[in-house]
Amino acid sequence: MSSDRKVRVGLFIDSLMGGGAERITLNFAEKFIALGHDAHVFVLHPPIEHRTGDVPIHLVSEQLKLSGWRPLNKWLYVRRIRKLIRGIEADGRRFDFFVSSAEDSDRLTRMARLDKVFVRYRNSLRHFLDAKVGNATGMKRRIRRARWLGKFRRLYSGHLVAVSRALEAELVRDIGLEPKSIATIYNPFDFDLLRRRAAEPCTLPPEPYILYPARLTPRKRQDLLLRAYAQSGTTLPLVLLGGVSGPEGARYEAEMKVLAEELGVAGRVHFQGFEPNPYPWIGHAALVAMSSDSEGLPTILIESLILGTPVVSTDCPTGPSEILTGDLARFLSPVGDAPALAANIRAALEDYPEIGAAHIDRFRAENTIRAYIAHYERLTRKAKA
Repeated sequence: MSSDRKVRVGLFIDSLMGGGAERITLNFAEKFIALGHDAHVFVLHPPIEHRTGDVPIHLVSEQLKLSGWRPLNKWLYVRRIRKLIRGIEADGRRFDFFVSSAEDSDRLTRMARLDKVFVRYRNSLRHFLDAKVGNATGMKRRIRRARWLGKFRRLYSGHLVAVSRALEAELVRDIGLEPKSIATIYNPFDFDLLRRRAAEPCTLPPEPYILYPARLTPRKRQDLLLRAYAQSGTTLPLVLLGGVSGPEGARYEAEMKVLAEELGVAGRVHFQGFEPNPYPWIGHAALVAMSSDSEGLPTILIESLILGTPVVSTDCPTGPSEILTGDLARFLSPVGDAPALAANIRAALEDYPEIGAAHIDRFRAENTIRAYIAHYERLTRKAKA
């Protein structure tokens, strides 16, 4: 089997709502297709907010729930997934492998017993486990932790691809997963496409601004960024570019607007909402500031550097320390530390190193696609042996 062989790949995502994981899935499909492969994106349910272009999109269900009974709902989804795949494979060509990039997709592709599914693990599982255990103490805490650890170890016992080296180490060392295989492969970024999209017409603020393009959610810690922004002393406006998901997201957005008022910066903070094409905003920003508690391999940091925009970030698990390396590492700040983030915002606005090829070349999409195919071929040869 040659690495020049063209493959058929299926990419699974829960929805295409505005977010980094969803955009990365489309990046995968676009680059597979650009390199001559056959790529299909399976979307479990709406919404579809991103621009999909010429990527083949297969919507599994028009609605979130096919049944009020959870076990039946899952099996109805599985049946639809299998039917869609059979329809595509009716031309006599099988899918070589699948890539799952969201929690529900991870479960359903496993239930559907699809051949060779790479679960692209993309966020800190340790942070997720802590959230599931919550504030429980004593024996209740130990029982809850053991129960969720057991679930994770069963669900992620297949083929895993971690999006950063630190995340791979966490999955194996801290969580104790024992998958059939595990590899670290960075997310794909099409540099030329990013730069073309950044050049598209867009109505932008007339003055320089600081930007955080992220869905409004507690894990992204817009509250921390607002505090750091207020402490930084900068007069540049802060633009929060991101939508909300459901009632919880709407409540969080309302809380952030109240916090901005309390901090005395409401007049300089703009809640811009979701933008299908965020790249002109990123490319024209004076600074992109990320304040997350956890990530996998933060898309926004890489895309900003590709577009030549300075970035600062919390040094959260996992990924930022693998992106901001060398002379950029000093722009990392401890998680939850508003004064440190504020100091980095000031420092970055005053003087930022030149962003060169050494900072970004390892994230080129061609390298990612070839790495997936090479990983698939290694496993195939091993299975035959």
